This record gives sequence, C-alpha cells and structure tokens, in this order.
Amino acid sequence: MKSISLKKLFLLHSWVGIVTGILLFVVCFTGALAVLSRPELKIWANPELHQLNSVPSEKVTELINRYHQQVPQEFGENIHVYLPTGHNTHLLTILFESHDGDENYDEEAAYAYQFDPRNFELVNEYYGAAGYFYEQRKTDAPSFIGHFHADLHLGRPIGLILTGFLGLTLLVSTITGLFIHRQLIKELFTFRRKKDLDVVVNDAHKIMGIWGSLFHGVIGFTGAFLGLATIILLPAAAFVSFGGDQDKLVAKFTAMPEPIITHDYQATDINTILSDAQARYPKAKIVDLTIMAHNDVNAEVYLRLIGGDAVASQLLQYHGDGEFSKSMSNFGDIPGPAIKVLELLFPLHFGNFAGVFVKLIWALLGLTTALLPLSGMMMWLAKRTRGSNPTLTELGYQRWNRIIIGSCGGLVLATAILFPAQVLLNHFVPTQMHNSMFGPLFFYSWLSWCLLAILPFNYHRYLQVTMVLTALACIAVLPLNLVLSSSHAFTANNLLVTVVDISFLIIGMLIMFFAKRIDVKRLELKSQTNVREVTV
Repeated sequence: MKSISLKKLFLLHSWVGIVTGILLFVVCFTGALAVLSRPELKIWANPELHQLNSVPSEKVTELINRYHQQVPQEFGENIHVYLPTGHNTHLLTILFESHDGDENYDEEAAYAYQFDPRNFELVNEYYGAAGYFYEQRKTDAPSFIGHFHADLHLGRPIGLILTGFLGLTLLVSTITGLFIHRQLIKELFTFRRKKDLDVVVNDAHKIMGIWGSLFHGVIGFTGAFLGLATIILLPAAAFVSFGGDQDKLVAKFTAMPEPIITHDYQATDINTILSDAQARYPKAKIVDLTIMAHNDVNAEVYLRLIGGDAVASQLLQYHGDGEFSKSMSNFGDIPGPAIKVLELLFPLHFGNFAGVFVKLIWALLGLTTALLPLSGMMMWLAKRTRGSNPTLTELGYQRWNRIIIGSCGGLVLATAILFPAQVLLNHFVPTQMHNSMFGPLFFYSWLSWCLLAILPFNYHRYLQVTMVLTALACIAVLPLNLVLSSSHAFTANNLLVTVVDISFLIIGMLIMFFAKRIDVKRLELKSQTNVREVTV
C-alpha cells in the first residue's frame, strides 16, 4: 500500500512538473529578478534617481499648495503624492483626483504634475481619466520584468489566475517531492559533479529541492495567494460575509475612509507631517502620501512607509494640523492574527523585509526555484531514452531539448537584452516613447529564439550560443554606460549604480566562462553514438 501511494505521488510530482515546467521557469526566473527590481534596479535604470537622497519636505509642501490653487475645487479632495524613491516612479508626482469626475469624465478624473527631482522642473502635465494616467506611467526594464512576473502581461483576470495556479503547482511539487525522496539525509549531501550530465542534473535537482523546500513552499503559497486573492478569494469572501457585495468588503478593509468635508479652512501642515514621520521612523522610506480634504478642518493625511524596523509596509495617519494619529497596516486598523499573516505575504514573497542582503538571498534562492522545473524536465526526458524499450528516440530527445532551450534560454536572453537596451533608450529615445519599446523588444527576441528550436541543429551548440549572447548582453551594460552616460560605475556618487554596473560585468563573464566549457564536439559525438545504438 505504501509503495502504491509513493508511486501515485511520484506520478503527480512528475506530471505537474512536465505540464507546467516551462511556465514555472518563466514565472520563477522573472520573480528572482523582480525581487531586486524595486527600488535597486529601478534606481539604476533612471538617472534622475542616481544623485537623489531625499526630497525636501518644504519643496513638496510648496508644490502641493501651488498646484492645488490651479485645479478645480473638487480635485483637491484627494491628492496623491508619489515620492521618487524607486518604489513607484522616478519623478516627483502630484496627482489631484476627483472620484466623481467632472463635466468631461463621468468616472475618476485627475490632474497630474510630474517634476524632475533633481531641479523640480515641471516635465509632464496631464489631465484626463485617472486610470489612463496610471496605465501610461513610464516603464523601464526592471518595472517591465516585475509586471511580467505578476501577470505575464496577460492582464486581469487571466494573468493573475494563471500565475496564482502556478504558485499552487509549485507548492504541490514541493510537498510531493519531499515525500517521494525517502533518503533525504543522504541526498542532502550527494552531488557527483564529475559524473555524466544526467547524474549531475539529477543530484542538483534533489539538492535544490530538499535544501530549498521551505523557501519553495513559501514562494508557492504566497504567490498563489497574491495571484488569486483579488480574482477568486475576494469575490468568495464577499459572497460569504457580505451577500456578494464586494464594495462593502473593500470598505471594511479600507485603511483610508473619506472624511466629512466642512469647507472650514485650516491649512494642512504637510511639512510638519513629513518631518515628524521621518523623525519617528528614520530608517524607513516615505514612498507616497495621500491627502484628503486638503486645507479643510477635517483634513487627514496618510503616509506609506517601507523599510526600517517593520517587516511589512506601514501606514501612518495624521490629522491635517500635523497631529500624529496612529500607525497601522495597509489593511487598516483591524486587530487579529489573520491581518498580521496577510501583512507578511508580500514581504515574504519578495524578500523586502530586512535590507538588500536578504533580497540577494531571495534572488539566488529564486533562481534555484526556477531551475527545479527545468532540471525536472531534463530528468524526465533522459529517463525516456534509456532502457531496452525507450519511449523517446535520441532524435526526439534532441528536439525536446531544443524546445526547452529556445523557450527557457530565450527568456533569459530576452531579459538580458533589456538592460543594455535601457542604457541606449535613456540616451537616444525620448522618455515618453520608452513604454512602446520594451514589449516588442522583449517578446520578439524571445519568439525569435523559440522559433530557432525548429531547426535541426545540435542542441548543445544552441545552448552555447544562447549563453554567449546572454553573456555579451550583460557585459555590454558597463561599456555602454561609460560611453553614453554621465552617471556610471566610475563617476556616480551612488554606490548602488556602481555595484549594479560591475555586477552585470561579472555575471556576463561567469556565463561566458561556463559557455566556453561546453565541449560541443564531444557531446555531439556522444549523441551521434547514442542514435546509432538506438537504431541498431
């Protein structure tokens, strides 16, 4: 009975990996990069942020008050300010929003003003639908990768449902993998690196899976929740608790309720509020603030902070006169352990709760999560070419390997191309045109490399060329920055920019080193020998 149960678990583990393997690699690889996309890589990608430490609170207050006088009265009831920290936008953005629209828009409308944080010059002015403004905000290579990880650029609900279910498949694969490997202690320390490639892949798969099982399980669970929460779980909770009324459920968990506007004037002391928040939490960063009923006696100001001693982001509430009210979670001031758990899901998924060192660990572990389905597929294919009655011919094995290299290796190559492209776009292309560049560059590069898998050339050579081109794309970042940018590894007064530039060079050189170690002729000869043996 026990052996039958283990066999069923093994079949479940195998088929879950085979069916979703390539998609799991796509989501996990981009997720590993998304860990560092904000703010680290976003700061690197935007020269406006290279020399910026913080925006003076006096200047923020001045700009809010100046442009508040220029917009219609109803647009001053909700003001959103996004500070250029690398978490949201690279520009200081002040958005005046009317939830009821105006004479031109029936739904939410907005006036938005964006300023260069280096000199506070107005660089962009917008009036129109609020949703369109958020959709059209400037993107960059790190943000593009982060959004791709979230929903594969398929949008809602399809993209979020797909990534949510992929999180569930990762969780299932992790749990079943622990059960089917009965010699856990032995396999924890077994890695025969001098054996054939099949043995090395097998050992690596088990080591990455067992040592990283807790991490893989956490990523699978949190990813499933973040993907499915708003699409499936939110309507389900509304149906159970609020008779299907999602608006009531959202209102229950809204941390920023609308105040009653009295139209009695009282200046909103934004400068004091910003200064007090920074004094209370000196290690945290103020990411954005929301001002409700500006310059009204009932005005309320909410600040969102990230970092510091808090694991999750926190929300500070102030009264308009500058008096501190309370600190709470993004879900509001709701007690109970369930809210505490919900707060931890996002930090646990992206590792942004204890500084850059933990994020680097998360990124490296995320790469092992991406390699698990890849190595699992390689093991499954290799197993079907062995034995007296193989179910997969050597030629079929080569064809499947080209498909894996084209899809997975093509994704890595397309991602690497985005970073030197970012340097070129910053120098040659106007900022407002960047959004239209990243999608075609990424998807056409990926598609072209996938189509090459159709050609019947040796897959070892295909892998080597993929690695060489990826290495060249990474290596090109630093020279391009040296030639085209005034802010690079050797001139920027920003340690982060220096580290990122040099890291791309090191990563590219490492990939090139391993690419050169692939002995294509020997492996090709071995493959031809195997084909003759199978034929005989």
